[in-house]
Amino acid sequence: MHISIPSRGTLMGFLLGSLVFIQAADASIRVESREGVIVSGSEESTKAGIQILKEGGTAADAAVAVSFTLGVSEPFNSGLGGKLIALYYEAKTQKVYCIEALNQAPEDLDMPAVLKLSQKDREKGYRSACVPGVVAGIAAMHDTWGKLPWKACVEPAVEAARDGYAVPAKQLTAYREKFDLLMEDPEARSIYLPGDRIPSAGDVIKNPDLARTLERIANDGPGEFYHGETAKQLIAASLNGGGWFSERDFADYRANKLTPLSVDYAGKVIYSSPAPLTGGAIVLLTLKSLEQNKAANHDQPLSRERVDSVARVLQQIYPIVAGAFANTPESEKTSGSILKQSTYAGIWKRASSADPRTPFPDASSRSAVSEETNGSTTHFIVVDQEGNIACVTQSLAHHFGSGVVAPGTGILLNNCMSNFSFSSPRAINYVQPGKRPRSTMAPTIVLDNGRPLLALGSPASQRIPTGIYQVLSAVLDYQQTLADAIDEPRFHTRSRRSSNEPPNVIDLEEGFDSGTGAELSEAHWDIQSKSRKSYYFGGVNAVRFLPDGRREAVADDRRTNWPEAQ
Repeated sequence: MHISIPSRGTLMGFLLGSLVFIQAADASIRVESREGVIVSGSEESTKAGIQILKEGGTAADAAVAVSFTLGVSEPFNSGLGGKLIALYYEAKTQKVYCIEALNQAPEDLDMPAVLKLSQKDREKGYRSACVPGVVAGIAAMHDTWGKLPWKACVEPAVEAARDGYAVPAKQLTAYREKFDLLMEDPEARSIYLPGDRIPSAGDVIKNPDLARTLERIANDGPGEFYHGETAKQLIAASLNGGGWFSERDFADYRANKLTPLSVDYAGKVIYSSPAPLTGGAIVLLTLKSLEQNKAANHDQPLSRERVDSVARVLQQIYPIVAGAFANTPESEKTSGSILKQSTYAGIWKRASSADPRTPFPDASSRSAVSEETNGSTTHFIVVDQEGNIACVTQSLAHHFGSGVVAPGTGILLNNCMSNFSFSSPRAINYVQPGKRPRSTMAPTIVLDNGRPLLALGSPASQRIPTGIYQVLSAVLDYQQTLADAIDEPRFHTRSRRSSNEPPNVIDLEEGFDSGTGAELSEAHWDIQSKSRKSYYFGGVNAVRFLPDGRREAVADDRRTNWPEAQ
């Protein structure tokens, strides 16, 4: 096994057992191995998965441990109360599968009451929570591709919740951001704000109620979450808090096995998430639309010309995807047909001639995209010794989700009701009982002649597809190393949520040449600067498969991501 870091900035060294990690300031962490590798949002969750791989588990087995442990060690981003989307590469068949376990609106949803809620009230408390899908999604993966007993795969998460985790300094931003929200709920406050204060770096946070919940799920199986004591506790908490959960919601919830979207690109096949998710379509449409004009791939990946080309294409893609991708029967039938040559050519033709300030012929009908700008999400990848890949993104919607923990469970609930559209019943993502709000999550796998070349994904809401696109293009179009591609400064064209917002905003992460922003402003773009140290641009975690058989796992240092080899 080889462990290294791109030599950028000031070097820092630290020991991990008998291994030495060397990390450059503001640089990703990189590991290599010919065996299994894992990269996830926390050191604890990565180690939990490695433990399962060492016990002979598959990528699906280890994914159980990683997923559930993330709810302990990165609690504001995902957990049992959240949602999941996964791609799974099956090495023996060389096929890519998709498991969708998005959160679902309660069947007994009181529509008049929901529509009267303010935006703020749709983002917190029990009325903001949808029926969680993470347990069903991970269980579907384990049922299909797992080898070890379910209980053995859950046990590392039980131990993590019981023993607690030391809060890293990088996580304190989320705690500060949601201090007031957490203070409103006695259960959340007691777990995450001990002593009614924001934890300090290194403080240990334990969740004994979650440990007991996980232990029940380990002993009784994943069905316990939807049919057992845990379901009863979640339903009671929801009803007591003014929400609408019912026994039927939990008993009827199912994860769905879907066909991933795919395109041929640069001699490879790229797979990503299908409807009702929007992120995969945005990634693939961006690649294929820019492919229509080779000049769009300029010599410098961060040049003014390239940022301008990508931004113009995204302006055209957003309304197409927003009008076609959601949890509706029509979307399931028609969304895949968007990925065709005539669409790519039309996008590039319009993008190349449009004024960024007025990119649509009919701005009033093509501007609004109901996607949240704030996101609490995490992404992990597990590769086992046989080459199977679990590429998984999971989320609570916003940081700390709804801000409520159901008493006795230790489970922090999502606030995915905020991901619906509320403005017009004609909107494809309009809120409805039993409907799943769409998401920009986009786990992505690249195959070369049936064999894996790259697996990647990211958190960051609207920035998920643009971040994934940038890393893909940097590796496939510019032949950059994976570490360099992830370390490179990011840019993002905003998808506006209403026609009142300008359509020409580009966010530039610090690190761009000082003249690039000025040149883009002259080209009629509204440039906004963003700090690398914020959570704004997420954290792209990725694994690359090298020609000599090594697997290279790279963790984006913008968050507390951690890679490790078996």
